[in-house]
Amino acid sequence: MNLRSQELDEAAKERNDISFREITHRFTLPIELLNNLAPKHRIYGLVEVDVTQARTFISEIEERTGEKMSFTAWVIKCVSQAVSEHIEVQALRKGKKKLVIFDDVDVGMIVEKETKAGKIPTQYCVRKASEKSFRQIHDEIRQAQKADSGDSIVSGKRKSSSDSSLRRLPGPFRKLFWRKFRSDPFLRKKMMGTIGVTAIGMFGKGGGWAIPVGLHPVVFALGGISKKPRNPMNQDNIGEFLNLTVMFDEEVSYGAPATRFVAKLLELMESGFGLQEK
Repeated sequence: MNLRSQELDEAAKERNDISFREITHRFTLPIELLNNLAPKHRIYGLVEVDVTQARTFISEIEERTGEKMSFTAWVIKCVSQAVSEHIEVQALRKGKKKLVIFDDVDVGMIVEKETKAGKIPTQYCVRKASEKSFRQIHDEIRQAQKADSGDSIVSGKRKSSSDSSLRRLPGPFRKLFWRKFRSDPFLRKKMMGTIGVTAIGMFGKGGGWAIPVGLHPVVFALGGISKKPRNPMNQDNIGEFLNLTVMFDEEVSYGAPATRFVAKLLELMESGFGLQEK
């Protein structure tokens, strides 16, 4: 910082019209992740999904159990099922000429974890999500939200010191780590899963799409839910529509395969897939 900048900072402090906050490693690491791992060529699909039937099913479950159910857990159930039937969309690159296609659908997401200092966003991964029921995914997310700070993104295991060790490494050594991370699809799957789901758009009311950046080959962003006629010819039949954004890595998925995948996902979601399981 030069002398002029220091003088301006001191003057601002004296006027009490500005405050300063230190940028810690907790916030710089996510930026490094995006710089090193985010797909450079992205395709975005913005779709409206009629979730009227699903919301009705969820309301019935809540009335029967007296428990608030996770809408995001149901979306994960549908997404993981669609991915399991079009498994190529979650391929991870290995070098310039190979793609590694995993059979397991591991869904990376952010949960708000309860801590003594309040709620903090924490990375979590629902492993083998396509093999789990809506209820199992719901319970797992709720447990992750209550878990203490020692729990890792791998359910049931304790966190290692790798995160804190990485933060302490000098910049050149972190670059070596990111190079390894970027080139090793097995390490990427272990640490962040194979697909990503974010529900940040649902914190607001009404319609609207969330535009994700994402690190995974396919990322789903849940936007707002709006109400409007389900049939233009019948204005009295009001439905609920989720604004869903799907981001593909163009180097992995494009064209017809991506279109078929989205069509399958919409079919599952509009039917309320997984909500009638006992």
